[in-house]
Amino acid sequence: MNKLNQKMLKIEKYLASQKGEFKLFALFLREGSPGKWDVLVSAGWIDANKQQALKIITEQLTTKLNKKELISLSRVVVISQDNEALSTINQFMPVGNQIAEIHDKTFFGLDIKQAFFISPSSNK
Repeated sequence: MNKLNQKMLKIEKYLASQKGEFKLFALFLREGSPGKWDVLVSAGWIDANKQQALKIITEQLTTKLNKKELISLSRVVVISQDNEALSTINQFMPVGNQIAEIHDKTFFGLDIKQAFFISPSSNK
């Protein structure tokens, strides 16, 4: 998982430098999920054109991750910037070029077995 996390950190950094800062960039493993990770993202530039943003994010994932890593992903989930749950998530966000790992929490009404939060300041 560490290798995937490091690649996700690089993808976040690249996208943030090209498009703008993320409010959320994370990997979530839902309780009961068969080992498939959701990629959760939130940013102003995503809200401005969700379809185009998903295309850009997906292109980065498919070009930067190997086949095994891609297979470990379930979906990309866009969280609107006005979603009230984002303020709760801010307390788990790491500072600096880091990744925070969280276990057994509930976010967005889903039971999350494990989550990795990529620092939004990692693009600086």
